[in-house]
Amino acid sequence: MARTATSKAIERLQQQASAVRLAAEAYDNEVVRACAVAAADTIQAIADKRERDEPILELAANASDTELREARLHQAVRRGLDVYLPICREDHTGMPNLLLRSALFSAANHADEAVSEETIASQGDTSITLTGFRLTGYDKRVFAACLDHYRQMCPLSAPQEFQWIRISYWQFAKALDVEPGPNVFKAVRTSLIRLNAAHLRLRIRRRDIPLPRLIEVAFDDGHDATSGKSQVKGADMIAFRILDTMANLFGPQQWTAVSKSALHDFSGLPAWLASFYSTHAKPYPLQVSDLWRYSGVVCDLREFRRRLKTALEKLQGEDIPAAIRVAGYELQGTVITVHLKRWET
Repeated sequence: MARTATSKAIERLQQQASAVRLAAEAYDNEVVRACAVAAADTIQAIADKRERDEPILELAANASDTELREARLHQAVRRGLDVYLPICREDHTGMPNLLLRSALFSAANHADEAVSEETIASQGDTSITLTGFRLTGYDKRVFAACLDHYRQMCPLSAPQEFQWIRISYWQFAKALDVEPGPNVFKAVRTSLIRLNAAHLRLRIRRRDIPLPRLIEVAFDDGHDATSGKSQVKGADMIAFRILDTMANLFGPQQWTAVSKSALHDFSGLPAWLASFYSTHAKPYPLQVSDLWRYSGVVCDLREFRRRLKTALEKLQGEDIPAAIRVAGYELQGTVITVHLKRWET
């Protein structure tokens, strides 16, 4: 993957700052020298800010594995030609905030409904447009299981290369924490097809983000495309890859380590809420109507309020892991403020 224009611009700014600072040393006039040094500091500050905003941190091609691992604790990283996603604890999956704070993986059950250039409700200064099939919470689980394979030292795939991850249906079912069986294999296959067909146009903070597809997938199984009958077995294979453009969604503070309990222990609105609030670090008031849009739930606003209270109460159970447990919530008129247990420490 070639270096981005932004990365080259940052390097030029850094070179200019060094040049101005070097030139400042040639001035005998103390005032002029101080002004030149101040100008160099300003240019360097601009470069530093742009570097912080750049989603993919560039390391030298000969950077050590230790340097790479430390950098990946914060964001996506490029070392040489290889691009890596961030790393997190084994019982968590790193996922982009943009997707979790939107109706892309909605709490509604409308799988296999095709859309074209549909605007997806999302939080903040972001824009998502989907062409393909509408996605659900189950698709989020399947997508997370695919992202998990890039946790360690496996780089994302470059478009011109053919780096595929191969996994059996049985292994995929175990990754989803479900018992393998024909119905599960069929659901996994169907979900991967939906994810493969999802074409997104993304814009974050007035900047377009290239992302041709969420995932590319191929099958080596017993599915009969002519009759539509599926004879998929647990030993049959799935091949998938996630392209290095995905790294553009994993910049500093643009991704969240989501606990496996948030991904696998719930469905519907509770599952969506668990992921959504995982991406935030403190309580804040939010319009109920905004949550309604972001969640993608198909019902009127009054019914959503009822479902929202039921879902939040379900997430308050003592058996709910502390990482996603709701400590309480305040519903005042049209505004709700949710408090998580982990925010109390």
